[in-house]
Amino acid sequence: MQTGQQLVGRRKFIKKLTFATAGASASALLLNSATQLKHSGEIAKDELDKLSEAYADLDKRTKMIVRGMCVLLGIDVLLII
Repeated sequence: MQTGQQLVGRRKFIKKLTFATAGASASALLLNSATQLKHSGEIAKDELDKLSEAYADLDKRTKMIVRGMCVLLGIDVLLII
């Protein structure tokens, strides 16, 4: 009888250990993903700022050409610039 109880106790321990390990792995993955998303967002914001500055430096004729291309391509969001 005692051997059977020891086996049940070991199985419960291993089951709890696997759940704890899976939870720790999942939380580490989520934390890493959140950090990467934050870093990627900062990079994208910097790139948008650079593009906005470069667009502001263009002359009127070039801006009209870019707007015309956006209309022809169906990218109306860029017309707000």
